[in-house]
Parts: sequence; structure tokens; C-alpha cells
Amino acid sequence: MSRNDRVVVVGGGHAGLLMGLALAGHGIDVQVVEPAAPAAIRKAPPDGRTLALLAGSILQLEELGLWAPLAPYGAPIRRVEVLDVGSAAKVSYREEDAPGPVPFGQGFENRVLRQVLLDLFLEQAGRRHLVTDRVSAIERDAEGIAVRTEGGTRLPAGLVIGADGRGSGLRKLAGIGLQRWSYGHAALGFIVRHPVDNGGAVLERMRKGGPLATLPLRADRTGITWVETPERAKALAEGEPAQLLTELDEALDHALGEPELDSPVGVWPLSGQHADRYVAPRLALVGDAAHGVHPIHAQGFNMGIADVAALVRLIAARPDEPGSPDVLRAYERQRRGPNTRSIWLTHGLARLFTNELVPVTRARGAALTLLDRLRPLRRFAIQRGMRA
Repeated sequence: MSRNDRVVVVGGGHAGLLMGLALAGHGIDVQVVEPAAPAAIRKAPPDGRTLALLAGSILQLEELGLWAPLAPYGAPIRRVEVLDVGSAAKVSYREEDAPGPVPFGQGFENRVLRQVLLDLFLEQAGRRHLVTDRVSAIERDAEGIAVRTEGGTRLPAGLVIGADGRGSGLRKLAGIGLQRWSYGHAALGFIVRHPVDNGGAVLERMRKGGPLATLPLRADRTGITWVETPERAKALAEGEPAQLLTELDEALDHALGEPELDSPVGVWPLSGQHADRYVAPRLALVGDAAHGVHPIHAQGFNMGIADVAALVRLIAARPDEPGSPDVLRAYERQRRGPNTRSIWLTHGLARLFTNELVPVTRARGAALTLLDRLRPLRRFAIQRGMRA
């Protein structure tokens, strides 16, 4: 293969490993650059973070031939119940309302999914295609592009893909600007065990302080994402676990029985961001390097999967020149619009469900009640909600 056939992916998180795995499956010569060694990724301790892969993402992974090896590590989502605490209105989305045979999605523990993607990539591409180092510079010439690492390695390619997260160093090296905003809230993330079968249900409680949502990981194990003000989130995380679990149990109306902690309690500030552009000459951004959203509506990694699927399809159609201007223009055109809509959808929902003005509360309640009563509306909402 020539230099222009190669793709270098910067970042070995979920999006980067997924991109590397998908490209290797198409016979593309790909290298992934990641500072953490494989042993460190495999031994990563629990941190309480979980994620949901929506049905639309599962279908895209099936098209890439990657869903079958991932499915055993997730738990199907069979029901979604949304309760607006302010109005007491609720809507239940049931499996029989969903179009097609795919459930609403599947719940995963973050670190487990990354470990599985790592092992699949090493199996598919080979150990030499994972470079344990950090990128320090981008170099371009008439023949293509290259990245140089802190260890002094130079990796030439026809295309470099930035998948190195919200603080993307590659995005900064490429001179791509970023729009960023804060929500003034923080999310607690942790996992609980419980005596009552969760039934594959996602329970969302829309509260004044922010949403609280569960995610099934298996029948007796559930991920929690709990949004609060930064001060209250810190107090809950650093306080007595018994108090945290008592408040959780009450917020969920005792739906899981008496929960017990099964992970540390992490706290993350909530913000949104969007890169000014997704591409530069022979360079593209995917996943959190290109965009970041509020956790409401589970869009984050699902938007990244859609990025990966779109870019892989375009590269597979031009394997001799993956970094061509046509490929990059098409990628920006296909993904920027949908991602912009998803960003503002989550932004709007986050603002809507924390607004306690009486007219807004009444309107929210009326909308949820209507959704719960009218199956065609529920089916439409499900179809929109099952994709990023």
C-alpha cells in the first residue's frame, strides 16, 4: 500500500477504536495512536460511567459487521418511562410500540465497552497497528499528511482522523476553533445492585435540579446518571453512601428495591461544545473531538457512531485516496447538519425540563400525557429517539 492508502486515528477511546476496527474490517491500512497502554485500558477500575447504544446505532454497527461481538456485553432496553416530577405527568414507551425487531437500545458500562473494542481491534488489525504514544505535531507536504509523536515516531498517512475526545489535541494542532457553553450543572455517575429486577427499563425522572436516569446493565445491576447543581452533586458524592442511596431510592419510587453501590461515584461538570468545522486538508474529526452534548436523551456516543459509520462508508468507496477533498466535503455535509440538530435538541430538552414556571410545567405535563395516550405519537417519538 502507498502512503495515501493509510489512515491514522488519533485517540483510542470508544470512537477511535470503533473507527480503527471498522476501517480494518474494510481492509484499510490503519493505525490508532493512544497514550494509554493496552494493559492499562484492560485494568481500568470502575468509574461509574455507563452509556446507552440506541437502536439506530445498533443498526449501523450491524451494517459495519461489528454488532454481534459487542451485543453480549450489553443489556437490552425494553421500556422507557419518563416522569416529569413538576407536573406528575408521565409517558411509558413500551417494546411493542417500537418499529422492527430491535429493542430501544442496549446499556453498557463504559470501561467494559472500551476493553471489548480494544481486544477486537488488536485481533482484527494486529498489535503493531496500535501505537502507544501521544501526538505532538502535524506535518503536511505535497504527498500527504503525517503525525509526529512525543516519542519521535513519524506516522505518514493519506488521512488523519481525530477521535481524541472533547479536549482534542489534534483539533487544536489543526487550528480548528470550538464553540463551548456550560449548563451550570454536574452529573453524578455510578452503578448500583438491587434486589428487584429492572425489567430492562430506563427510568427518567425530570426534576427541578436536573434529570435522573437509570440504565439497565443486567437484571440486578443498573447505571445511574443524576444531574444536580455542582455544589449539591459534590455533597452527594462526598457524603455518606447511605444518604445517596436513600435519596435515589425515593426519587425512583422504590422501583429497584434497596440499592447498593457497585462502583465509585464520579462527578463530571456538564457542558456542550461544537467544532467550527469537522475537516481540514487530509484531516477529519469524529465523536467528542467534533461535538459534545448534555447527557439527556443519550445522544453523545451515538452521534459518534453515526460519524464513524458515515466516514467509513465514504473511505471504503475511495480506499486509494481516503483523505481526498471529495471524501472530506461529503463527510462534513452528511454529519454537521444532523449533529447540529441533536445538539440543540438536547440543549432545548435540558432547558425545558429544568424550567419551573407554571405555564411551562403545565405545557410539559400536557405534552407527556398526550404522548402516553396516543400510540401513533408515541411511535413517532420512539422513531426519532432511537437514532442520533
